[in-house]
Amino acid sequence: MALIFSAVSVQAQTKLQLSAFENPGGSWSEVAKVWADPMQSDPVLFSEGKGTLILNAPTKKKPGTDIITTEKFGDAEITLVYMMAPGSNSGLYLQGQYEIQLLDSWAKTEVKAGDNGGIYERWDESKPDGQKGYQGYAPRQNASKAPGVWQTLKIQFKAPRFNATGEKIENARIVSVILNGVTIHEDVELFGPTRGALAGGEVAEGPIRIQGDHGPIAIRSLEVKPFDTPAPEFNNISYQVFPGSFTELPAENNLKASSVGKITSFDEFVAGLTSSSLSKFEGTIAVKKAGNYTFRMSVPSNGLGLLQIGNATEALQLRQGMIVAEKSLPAGEVPFVIWVSKPTDWTAQGFYLAAESEAMWPKTYTSPAGMEVWATDPILVDTRETPVLRSFIELPDRSKISHGISVSSQSGTHFSYDLNSNQLLRVWRGGFLDATPMWNNRGNGVSRPLGAVTELSLGTALLLNADRSAMSAEWQAKGYQILGDGAVKFSSQSVDGQSLTDQIQVLADGKGIARKIELSGNSTPMKIRVAPGKVLTAIADDLYWIEDSGLYLKVERADQKPEVGKDGIFLPVTTSLSYNLLF
Repeated sequence: MALIFSAVSVQAQTKLQLSAFENPGGSWSEVAKVWADPMQSDPVLFSEGKGTLILNAPTKKKPGTDIITTEKFGDAEITLVYMMAPGSNSGLYLQGQYEIQLLDSWAKTEVKAGDNGGIYERWDESKPDGQKGYQGYAPRQNASKAPGVWQTLKIQFKAPRFNATGEKIENARIVSVILNGVTIHEDVELFGPTRGALAGGEVAEGPIRIQGDHGPIAIRSLEVKPFDTPAPEFNNISYQVFPGSFTELPAENNLKASSVGKITSFDEFVAGLTSSSLSKFEGTIAVKKAGNYTFRMSVPSNGLGLLQIGNATEALQLRQGMIVAEKSLPAGEVPFVIWVSKPTDWTAQGFYLAAESEAMWPKTYTSPAGMEVWATDPILVDTRETPVLRSFIELPDRSKISHGISVSSQSGTHFSYDLNSNQLLRVWRGGFLDATPMWNNRGNGVSRPLGAVTELSLGTALLLNADRSAMSAEWQAKGYQILGDGAVKFSSQSVDGQSLTDQIQVLADGKGIARKIELSGNSTPMKIRVAPGKVLTAIADDLYWIEDSGLYLKVERADQKPEVGKDGIFLPVTTSLSYNLLF
């Protein structure tokens, strides 16, 4: 049985009943707690109690089966919080047709379409062996966590489109997939169902299906947000063009138009002037669903604009830069007025206009060529050339560590350290560092991790008093020694002559890091904070699960047991301490 030190998780849960699925039973049940032992090879999830977590635990007597929602969906954002057993396999089928793979892909250095978060292959049995699978898409990087840890998968999905006769006129599309905070797919067209899809083929609306016949999986929450808000349409557009250079909106009765006309879209507009001019557009917006909408408009170069949605209640004036109008609009026709000023001959023609709303795909109505912004190619750190990098490190609270160092490994597991506080700041798996903020143009000195990051510290002091209060002793960094791939020894000395060595190295299998702290000249019992968290479960005599941090803590000595404090998980130390973090 799991030994639970704290029964309350800081992470909110979305209650999901099995009644949301057709005929759930057999291997599926609802439980209060789920956990795993990541060190064992058997695909097992342990559980206790009855609650709101959905568990699939197939056995010989209760073989696993798929579950299918009774409700059907079209365009949607699907967020799944799930847990894999060691070596287990499952999948989430969008509309019952397109599988996003769910797999224990812990610490794999190369991932394929069949790995966690991958878009599974389509299948053609008539093709030769080795060619039957096709059009599968591997994740950009392995952002998977350890088995027995909660993982979050967020999918934005566009359903296929069909005409009135039922003919498919547009393929389904994965807009994005984010696994544990890392974007692993963007704008992927799905040309047809993946292997193992439900019979019947592609549909405008279909159920969500969770695979249950391949191994254990637990589900903490499944949220589906339909994208069913149609974008507003700009109709009955008329325009007037007034010659001259304007930086302020003039009295309209003093203006004389050089051209007028009607257009069906803003991209059809032609000013008819190459010199400076002021253009006015007006018409109606067809709002199909009442709600809150945000409109954004800007004019390229040094142009100015004005965006009026509905009746004006504020002073009207031309502005440069991005103009934002947030409006609560009723369904029906709403008037609009847009002014575009081209004050100089070299100001590009046209303007940018877009809208967004909750449960609506963002819509761009017009965007002139002169408005294009060329993004800087990312400057990624090559671990073969720069395995260790000194830089500023930006913390979640937006403060910066000035003496930070990040260490890579060929296994794809990395960590960052604060030389001032002797703290292990963060660990992650996946890509190493994006140094674009550090090296682009003048730069700000900051590098950013690329993978699924677990934050450990905000740069507070490493050593604390036995009651976990701050110590008065000050420490000074004395340098570091690179010991090998993913291994560094840090040294510090206190003002009263004590010395500290802190050796951190990535485990050979890439499943985490090992840390060994040694203190000389000390006889006072102290504590260190190893990670944030309030929910600690004993998995074995020397292995603990920090649930809300998504970490496993493995201690070397039985007398150095972790404690749950107000600010995290703590370990005692007097002269030495060794522990591993698995993630």
